[in-house]
Amino acid sequence: MILFSKPSVTKKELKLVNKVLKKKILTDGFFQNQAELLIKKKINSNFIALTQSCTDALEMAANLIRLKPNDEVIMPSYTFTSTANAVVLKGAKPIFVDIKPETLQIDDEKIEKLITKKTKAIFIVHYGGNCVDLRKILLLKKKYNLFVVEDTAHSFLASINKRFAGTIGDIGVFSFHETKNLTGGQGGAISINNKRLLKRANFLLDKGTDRINFLNNYKKQFISEKKTNKNKFYSWVDIGSEYRASELSSALIYSQLTRSNEIIRKRKFIWDKYYKFFKKLNHTNIELLHHDKKIQHAYHLFCFKLNNKNLIFNLRSYLQSNKIPATFHYVPLHSSKFGKKFPHGDMSVTNNIWNRIIRLPLYPDLTKKEFSKITHHIRLFFNKIS
Repeated sequence: MILFSKPSVTKKELKLVNKVLKKKILTDGFFQNQAELLIKKKINSNFIALTQSCTDALEMAANLIRLKPNDEVIMPSYTFTSTANAVVLKGAKPIFVDIKPETLQIDDEKIEKLITKKTKAIFIVHYGGNCVDLRKILLLKKKYNLFVVEDTAHSFLASINKRFAGTIGDIGVFSFHETKNLTGGQGGAISINNKRLLKRANFLLDKGTDRINFLNNYKKQFISEKKTNKNKFYSWVDIGSEYRASELSSALIYSQLTRSNEIIRKRKFIWDKYYKFFKKLNHTNIELLHHDKKIQHAYHLFCFKLNNKNLIFNLRSYLQSNKIPATFHYVPLHSSKFGKKFPHGDMSVTNNIWNRIIRLPLYPDLTKKEFSKITHHIRLFFNKIS
């Protein structure tokens, strides 16, 4: 069986994880600090914190912008549940909007009709390694005094016009899950780009305490009572949770960051091979997603659409029967059992497309033999139906 996704882990990752275990500093350590500094430098962010997951980063973002019951947040329905859960957990309402057929990303032309006096924010999703052009959305942000949160789980290091996804809106969140381009096992990060939101950031990260003001050196394991501050003890000053990534996860992320050019180069090589294969195949039933040359892609997913729902089912079944894990993606949130209770606009594109999408295996260690097997069976399938 060819794997659908596989993290790129080398001796370097193993060496750094062992180093953490030997030092026995498992939280708030050297690698957390270094990984945050490295991400900050790579994407030119005002503030970076590693989190236990992208889900945690989304929930922290909802707290940072002070979402409250009855607030409304516009977001695409074609996304993972975490995007909406972060809003619902605060008692606010997700308002689902349609996507563009050529990119599967939020349709910025359909947003303004959904804005009301209750709208607090727009959550956008950079899909598949691509990067949303936020120019129109930033105009809406300014016009209606809204927050913009970028769910960049798929698109760490993607950019548009030399600005990195996750650094354009007020807040960006990233995923370092096992299935993402760079992995911490289970990890994430938050980028805070709106300087007005920075004051509370560390309080939320430290379970609502001002601990950061007393213990800001990973080498220290205790609070010194010789502190010149008149307050000798840190205390509860805000809401918060256990958002920070562990040192083991941070060591993995740091190692992956130092190899990011290599990892993305290998992913791009395979992505390009898929793209050229389908262009050459040139079958009338196949629709490729739009690839804008002004966007620096992160090459997280390779997916395509078929113009026939029965055909996509037959293709997935055929590939899976040959031990190739081709799969669909999201069931739209607005049509899900829980999501039906929330409002949405015209979802004609999402409804028409979501079950015509297929994703193919893509990871740095995908071999030539495996790639050839995948493309061989795809070619056989389409030759049979021609």
